[in-house]
Amino acid sequence: MSLKYDLSLMCPDVITHNARVSGDMVAAVFEDERLTWRELDERTNQFANLLRAEGLDKGDKVALFMPASLNAFIAFWGSAKAGCVTVPLNIMLDGESLVRLAADSDAVVLVADPETEPIIDSIRARLPLIGGSHWLTFGPAHDHWRSLPDLLAESPVTPCGVKIDPFDIITILYTSGTTGHPKGIEHTHVSRMMYPYGFAMGLKIDRYSVAVLGTPPYASGTWITMIPTMYRGGTVVILRKFTAQAFLAAVERERGTHAFLVPTQWIAILEHSELRNHDVSSLRCIVTSGQPIAEKTYHALEDAFPGAGIHEVYGFSEGFATLRLPADAVRGKRMSVGKPLMLEDIRIIDETGAELPPGESGEIVVHSIGMMTGYYKNPELTEEATWTAPDGRGFMRTGDIGHLDKDGFLYVSGRLKDMIKSGGINIFAVDVEQVFMRHPDVSEAAAIGVPHLKWGETPLVVVIPRSGAEVDPEELRQWANERLARYQRASHVLVRGELPRAVYGKVAKAELRREFGSGAGL
Repeated sequence: MSLKYDLSLMCPDVITHNARVSGDMVAAVFEDERLTWRELDERTNQFANLLRAEGLDKGDKVALFMPASLNAFIAFWGSAKAGCVTVPLNIMLDGESLVRLAADSDAVVLVADPETEPIIDSIRARLPLIGGSHWLTFGPAHDHWRSLPDLLAESPVTPCGVKIDPFDIITILYTSGTTGHPKGIEHTHVSRMMYPYGFAMGLKIDRYSVAVLGTPPYASGTWITMIPTMYRGGTVVILRKFTAQAFLAAVERERGTHAFLVPTQWIAILEHSELRNHDVSSLRCIVTSGQPIAEKTYHALEDAFPGAGIHEVYGFSEGFATLRLPADAVRGKRMSVGKPLMLEDIRIIDETGAELPPGESGEIVVHSIGMMTGYYKNPELTEEATWTAPDGRGFMRTGDIGHLDKDGFLYVSGRLKDMIKSGGINIFAVDVEQVFMRHPDVSEAAAIGVPHLKWGETPLVVVIPRSGAEVDPEELRQWANERLARYQRASHVLVRGELPRAVYGKVAKAELRREFGSGAGL
């Protein structure tokens, strides 16, 4: 007889494991609600058993359309335990977009709460795949809605008995859908191992860690601290909605140790008038990603959170990541995005697909354990996003331009789509934005190319002033242009109170291009 490990190390297995070894420790916190690992295991088992009782099998799609909460957390992991594919949908979607994504996903169950029921009711007739009994709400039963609290009360707390294969699909995540063809990213259970085995070590997460989640639980960035904390048996603190005050209060109340936020959110915290009145001394790890962080923001974070190391992550939802450690920054690698997280193979290729040596810039392509299997029902788009290496392995094309240095650190110059072509010279939008961000009265800046009769394109920069500051667009343009190379100089500056945002605060450049890209009205 020989021994064989059964690979019970997928994300749903972690809840059961921690219930056994740390049953009375707090697993999740949401406002005044707290669940121990034992309670979380039982509640997710109930949800999994309910889905099985409703006739769902492995691979069936369960759409979640509800704000961050313990109920949403339970539904997500209960669906995973049942072997179902969870389809988290952004609650900021309008009805038309919701129809497109839910229909594209082939969801047969839709889970909501009283806050999101009305928008679903407005489009319910256009989702025929969802059966008459599969409209589930965490609110009271009414009309076609069935009450999950009532149903779950009768569901067993014992395991549902579904064996998860590492290569079963766990989620379909949509990164677009308001326009164009929906892009549903399929991830397997094993691909999610990138988070616990890559980030837990790099971020020094242990069983006493407390991760404060300031972004939606379905967002890829949230998993950077959430999943490693779950694997180590720590505590996750869920915010209903991010505000600087809510985040600071949660860190102080729960003694938060780890937090991932995008730069926009860190800026909001730094500008919050009550920052210095909160005890945030427990915070020991700051993580940022989504867009480059300005030097002044980086140093302001060092000052505001002296006990917390600043870590920068580069990656994308399709599945890979690099990590820059505080120790990398002090060794002269501050402007890099770090090194591969978990044995990722990063290559740089030119326009012909030929691999480039260290020091030369080209498109970043990646082979990673975290890779998606593809875009759901869209093999053509998957093929477009794939580069095949000479050895036959498939690499994901990131659409980003960058280079590797001789020490293996990755540097990102910008998006291919963000390239501004002026007078035959390529301008990286991020280079222009970083100069504008140096101005003491500028909080954020976003640059896009707009048509120019002579140069083809020139930079248009949209800025958000620092709280309480007044910015004159022409004076700011002249200030920045004095510090930019001649070919980088901005032709237009607009001052706005806000910028269009993607899922969790990242600037939505596509929206800016739709509004200003034609140059009309400038």
